[in-house]
Amino acid sequence: MTTTNTSTTPSPTTDFNPTSFLHILPHILLPILLILAYFPPPFRGRAPLFLALLAIVQWQCTTSPWPPNAGDTRALRYGLNSSWIFALPVVERMVMHTPEKDFFRVVDDDDSDKVKKGKSQLVREWSCGKLWRAVRLVCTPRAVGWNFGSRMINDQRKEMRRRRLAKERQLQRGQFAVRSLVRAFACYLAWDLVMLAEKKVVTIPDAESWRWGWSREALGEMAKVELIMLATVYLGMNLWFETAAAIGSGLGLNQPEEWPPLFGSLFDCYTTANVWGKFWHQYLRQPCLGFSRRLVELLHVPRRSTLAYLIHLTNAFLISTFFHVLSVGTVAGGYYPLRSLISDMSIFFMLQPVGAMIEGAVMALFARYVWAPKGKGGPEGTTRRSRIAEVVIPSVCQGVGYVWVVCWFFVTSFWFVKGYAGVGTQNWKLPYSIMERVLVCGN
Repeated sequence: MTTTNTSTTPSPTTDFNPTSFLHILPHILLPILLILAYFPPPFRGRAPLFLALLAIVQWQCTTSPWPPNAGDTRALRYGLNSSWIFALPVVERMVMHTPEKDFFRVVDDDDSDKVKKGKSQLVREWSCGKLWRAVRLVCTPRAVGWNFGSRMINDQRKEMRRRRLAKERQLQRGQFAVRSLVRAFACYLAWDLVMLAEKKVVTIPDAESWRWGWSREALGEMAKVELIMLATVYLGMNLWFETAAAIGSGLGLNQPEEWPPLFGSLFDCYTTANVWGKFWHQYLRQPCLGFSRRLVELLHVPRRSTLAYLIHLTNAFLISTFFHVLSVGTVAGGYYPLRSLISDMSIFFMLQPVGAMIEGAVMALFARYVWAPKGKGGPEGTTRRSRIAEVVIPSVCQGVGYVWVVCWFFVTSFWFVKGYAGVGTQNWKLPYSIMERVLVCGN
């Protein structure tokens, strides 16, 4: 029988533990360092200096024992170590560009009092304006409203701005903040319901005992698990996005148009390239393109060639593989072998360029040999298409595309879900289950 001397045991709630604070410190320093990277004037060696500092602090965050990888803090640990979504854009912008010269805010057509040149937006060094500019750059991985941002996202921003200036009620700042909060709450309820259904309807097996099976039961269970994983990721990311949008616009830190939707339309998902390029969040689009464009230049590859496209895809999914392993690996210890996690993430992400290239080749062959331009002839036996054919055939092809995308992700997502199931994410809980309380009261 052993006894514990409670008089010498420090209280975790009242006593200051310097060691614990040192474990928390990297998580405090990281966002500060991301902002400071943009703040000082350009000087020789600025990019290597901050790249080294960011690498050190990011690694300290990854290896820190805080939050503990046990119990309810596991989800917090994973969330904090997903900060690479903000760190990677800073690294690319510092290494590949001079932010003071290359980046400026998009000036809208209605802003007649502003000169549409980047030089007109220069701010004094070591000023509050420079600090605020740094904060804005860090807080927008998608580069919303900046000259180097995605044309698709900036077009959405421009349309939202036009509607706000036209006095549309839902895009006024107060109304937008309220609507964002409502959407965030709806996401929370839906997420809660999905997690409740996961416990009641689906049994997610341990990753090591989860094997391929072609029986109807095995395929059905796999489909359920993958749908739950998709819903969980989609609802979770939308929840945090809408909450941030409500805070930002509600406090007057920015306008509603700075928050274009995080995800695109499901109707665009008739190719895997559209899934990643139009539907899925675009947090990593700009930094990945920045690195791959430089690689294309160094290799003297034609910019719009098939090889350049393959380089862009491979680079983007290599980066995604690395950082998903890094973040999920922080909660894998004691739950799932790191080697298996690396294998699972690598297979899933590195299959995506293969799928995009296959569908691209099929569409190119179809366009060349089957869907020849009207009036320009084609293979022997080709005739002019009727108006009905011009409507029906593209619709049929799009329908085939939806089936292809569903089948592709049904097969390839197996490894992605297996990795996350291996670390036990299916056992994580929301802080408070509203739906469970409602159902208990209803019974």
